[in-house]
Amino acid sequence: MRLNQAISDLDNFVFSNYRIVHGFRVAIAFVITMLFTGYFEIPERTWILITLVVVIGPISYLGNVLPRAWHRVLGTLIGAASGVLAIVLSQYSLTAMYAWCAVVIFASAYYSLGKRPYVGILIGITLAVTIGGGDSDVSVALWRGFDVSVGCVIAVLFCLIYPQRAFIHWRMRINSVLDNFAKVYHLSYSPNVLEKPDLEPFQKALVKEMTKLNSLGKPSEKETKLNYQLIYAIQVQLRNMLFTIELLNHSYWSDRESHLNMLWSKSLKQCQEQVEKKLNDLAHMVKTGQLVEDKETLHSKEIIRELKEIIADIDGHETEIYGYIWLNVKLIEDLANLKRLLILALNLSDKSKAN
Repeated sequence: MRLNQAISDLDNFVFSNYRIVHGFRVAIAFVITMLFTGYFEIPERTWILITLVVVIGPISYLGNVLPRAWHRVLGTLIGAASGVLAIVLSQYSLTAMYAWCAVVIFASAYYSLGKRPYVGILIGITLAVTIGGGDSDVSVALWRGFDVSVGCVIAVLFCLIYPQRAFIHWRMRINSVLDNFAKVYHLSYSPNVLEKPDLEPFQKALVKEMTKLNSLGKPSEKETKLNYQLIYAIQVQLRNMLFTIELLNHSYWSDRESHLNMLWSKSLKQCQEQVEKKLNDLAHMVKTGQLVEDKETLHSKEIIRELKEIIADIDGHETEIYGYIWLNVKLIEDLANLKRLLILALNLSDKSKAN
């Protein structure tokens, strides 16, 4: 997949309403499978429908659907074979059959807590389904094992129809986080705000949004072949920026006189506007996959130098003012680092060199 491909309106709709889309996917898969199994009159076909609902439940991203499919099929085949063997053993010794089932269930529980939990879970489920066919009716047991396998395969096939791409979902959440960063930052320094704004509700929403990014990291890595350390570094940088913005809001409103001095500083105003613009530009870049030319980059060092020099021009309250200026300088540097990381993640490095 092209890492810098723009997020389409269809992608935006699907991922913004992924629960509704997933509900339609499962419902359509269930009805079609019910018609298919009824038309061919497959014995014990109820287990196909049961397996379909159980297997297709989780959202299947492109980055994890194939490994998950293999694990499910493998667990089903092992469980079915174990169930058939248990039925054969029951013809000679019930004790041997119970001992064999205990060994298989032990292995199922053991691997359910490992790296391949689906294999372990399905071994136990398929064993239970298979031996439920009766102590002597091997044909019923085989049909149940076959139906579970068919249900698993059908579920995977429906997951592969316009699969949900974790990397696109990851980019959309990054875009949302940066947009909200810009709004929160603007609220913290806006001259139209007369009292210190309460940013706690916004911060909780942002923390929740960034927490969801963690679950998208691994499947995004498998889809894009990007180094997971790069994806993780971007998420860490976002968390650091959230804490910096929180400190900026506290520092800006900590003292009335220092607040009024900073409010009338033209250099500081220019810096604040540039930080907000950089946040919006990064959000646009993540969504469209297009590198935004930063025309104000040449003035960044000059603005930072002026910000550090204004302390000498202000009488008193240097601590609060210096802290606020230092935090803005740090935020500008963090934005530059984040931009470099996002350029690598979106494979825009060649374009950036050309610019």
